[in-house]
Amino acid sequence: MSSRLVFSEGRHTYALDGHRVPGVTTVIRNATNKPALPPSAAKETALWAAANVEALTPMGTDSWVRAATAAYRDAWGASAKRGTLLHDAARQLVAGEPLEPVDAEGVQWPDDVIRSAEMLARFMDEWDAQPVIAERPVFHEAHGWAGTLDLVADLRDGRRWLLDYKTGKTGVYPEMAMQQAAYRHATHYQGVDTTTGELVDLPMVPVDRAGVVWVRPDFYELRPVRADDAMYQVFLAMLPVSRWTEWPREETVGEPITVPAVAS
Repeated sequence: MSSRLVFSEGRHTYALDGHRVPGVTTVIRNATNKPALPPSAAKETALWAAANVEALTPMGTDSWVRAATAAYRDAWGASAKRGTLLHDAARQLVAGEPLEPVDAEGVQWPDDVIRSAEMLARFMDEWDAQPVIAERPVFHEAHGWAGTLDLVADLRDGRRWLLDYKTGKTGVYPEMAMQQAAYRHATHYQGVDTTTGELVDLPMVPVDRAGVVWVRPDFYELRPVRADDAMYQVFLAMLPVSRWTEWPREETVGEPITVPAVAS
C-alpha cells in the first residue's frame, strides 16, 4: 500500500489521508512564546543602521527605514540558508558520499558552512553514527500531525538516538526538545520500498534517547533533550492553540452592530 502521507516540499505542508495536517515546527512556532525574538530583531536592525548611517541622506528616509526594517529578516534568512546547506551536507555524509560543498546551482558554500560540515563529519566519525532513518517524514495517525526528522542512528554508546541538527549561534532551546518529543512519538515514518521505489508507511522505530547535534564552524556538541511522554503531552496541548492562531479574524470577532431602534 502506498503512503497515506503527502509532503509538499516547496510549500512545506503535509496532508494525511487527503486532509491537511499541521507540521510539528509550525505547531511549536504558533503556540510558543518567544520573548527573545523582538530584542534579536531590534539588534539586527540597529547593527544594520550603524553600518549604513551614511546611506540615510542618499537613500532618503523612507527607503532607508524600509531597508532597516528588512535587515533582521535578511539576517535570519541567511542563517536559515546556512542551516539548509548543513542539512545538504548531512545528507551526503549519511549516504557515505564525499562532501561536495556546492549548492544546486553549483555555487560554493560559504567558508563557515564548509567548516560546520566538517564538524558534522567529525561528529559522525567520532560517534560512529550508523544511520537507521535519515530525513524522512513522520506522522501520528490518531493525533493528526506530521513532520520531518533529521536522523535516527545507532551511536558509539550502544544506544539508538533520534537526532536533529541545529546551527544557531545561541545553542539549543527547550522548543527543540518539544520537537524531538513529537517525532519520537510518531506512529509511522515514510519510507521507500526498495523493490518498487514507492513511498510506503512503516512503523516508527523505538529509540533510546533523543538529542540535538549543535554544529558550529569550530565545534560540535551532542546535547541530550527530554522527549518523554510528559513532554509529548505538552506538545499535544499546543495543537488546538496552534489551530486557533490560524483562524480568520471573522471567526472570533463580529461586525459592529447598531443600537436597536426603540419601538414607538
